[in-house]
Amino acid sequence: MRCRMKRIIFLPVLVLVCCISFLAPKRVAAQDVPDAAAAAEAETGGGGKPVLTSPFTIAMAYYKLTARAPDFEAWVKQKDAYKNANAFDQPGMIEPMVQKMKEAYNLLQLTDPLLVETQVTLSAYDAKNQGFFVESFKPSTFFPATYAGQSYAIVPQDIMDKQFLKVDDAETAAAVEKAAAGNGRGLTMILQLIPRYADAKSPAVIDDESYWPIAADVKEMMLYPPNSDTMLWHSSDGSTLDKNHQNILNLYQ
Repeated sequence: MRCRMKRIIFLPVLVLVCCISFLAPKRVAAQDVPDAAAAAEAETGGGGKPVLTSPFTIAMAYYKLTARAPDFEAWVKQKDAYKNANAFDQPGMIEPMVQKMKEAYNLLQLTDPLLVETQVTLSAYDAKNQGFFVESFKPSTFFPATYAGQSYAIVPQDIMDKQFLKVDDAETAAAVEKAAAGNGRGLTMILQLIPRYADAKSPAVIDDESYWPIAADVKEMMLYPPNSDTMLWHSSDGSTLDKNHQNILNLYQ
């Protein structure tokens, strides 16, 4: 799944303001997860970039956060395999497909991060503070996903605290600066987001589309050149900002 950044105002109680203007991102296509094992392996890869979280897993995470079970039968009926089958075979397909979805749902752990990918714009390298600013991060940033006709918005609660990327290794800084400068300051970023809670009361309606919001914390970020699997830089989990980092952010904002 490839997520593009969109913008939405997110309040502490997940009350979202409707009718916000923004540039529409590429729509994420729904993916079918063939079995529970595939869902369990959604966060790992065999080298290169990590495997992005499927819309199926994001939808399941939303329901788990709200302590509700999805309508698995309705989900099955949205699958291409079911819709393309003949009417005689369809009734017998429902139970085994529902069972596979239930297995995936039971395996899902909310402590596992959701991995999304987006394009970011970096500032030029700040030699004094040894790092880059992600100029495209906004307080209203969110990452959309769609599965079985429902749309979800993963809303990172601490995204602005992650706006300054500390890169104090000279070789790494030079590689990031070269890649960004060669691509109009744009790079690909993969984020690991830990889901925290979700709003089940009502969706946010933006440009006539409804989104069910999922609040998440940023665990880790990784930078890649566009269309490349070579990681340039990554951050480790840092829930607390040091005083100097916070002062830099305050000056930039």
